[in-house]
Amino acid sequence: MVRAEGTAVSLRMRAAPQAEDPPSQPRGYSGPTAIRDEPGREAVWQPLPEDPPIPVESVDAPTELVAEPGAEPARTPAEPAAVTGAVPPPSSIRDVPEHVDVAIGLGPQAPGTREEKALLEALEVGLAASTDPTTETRRVRPGMGVRRLCRERRDDLVVQIGYIADRPDPVVLAHDCALDRALGVRAAEAATDPGLADALWQEHHALMRAGVEERRRVSLGPRARGGIIAGAAIVVVGVAVGVLVANALRDESVVITVRP
Repeated sequence: MVRAEGTAVSLRMRAAPQAEDPPSQPRGYSGPTAIRDEPGREAVWQPLPEDPPIPVESVDAPTELVAEPGAEPARTPAEPAAVTGAVPPPSSIRDVPEHVDVAIGLGPQAPGTREEKALLEALEVGLAASTDPTTETRRVRPGMGVRRLCRERRDDLVVQIGYIADRPDPVVLAHDCALDRALGVRAAEAATDPGLADALWQEHHALMRAGVEERRRVSLGPRARGGIIAGAAIVVVGVAVGVLVANALRDESVVITVRP
């Protein structure tokens, strides 16, 4: 102990660090070598041998696998086949035949003879036999005008048995309702030709290529038609009520003349 100016200072020496104990080596097994689980039956325990180290010749060198005898050879994955995209052929609107609605009948100049009715029957059969374009025909009343039929917006073509000036024999008259144009006049023998519908529709396409535009079809829904009908009914009823009220409010005067 050393004293300095009346203060006691105690010095203590630390002990030198002791070396760590070396790791203990694993001890060999010295226990029982048999396990008895059932009476009269013993299972001998044997320690597993340690796996020998695998020698590594080189890290970069590829390892070669040797197949054991009787084992199946390793299958290498097949290389993917080259896929070539097949371009589909361009579609054509001519692949599907067009459909044409045709109204047929006797024209206003046809009186309805037996010959004209026979031509009308043949005309219906010939138009129904068309496959390109396909057709759907309907008969109309004799004498109906072309303009009236086209205003119904139900048909693409109107074909009639009629007459033209300076020709006594009946002919086949056709009108294009979609374009509002008269088509070529044909002899009565054309009524039995199954290619009549194709010829008439080819004229339709020729007119369109020449610049003739189709008529605009205004389609009204059921609500619109109901509104128009209701509006017309209200107008009619309003006019009738107004006439009745005006008659009721009109002043009437009666003049009586008395003579001796």
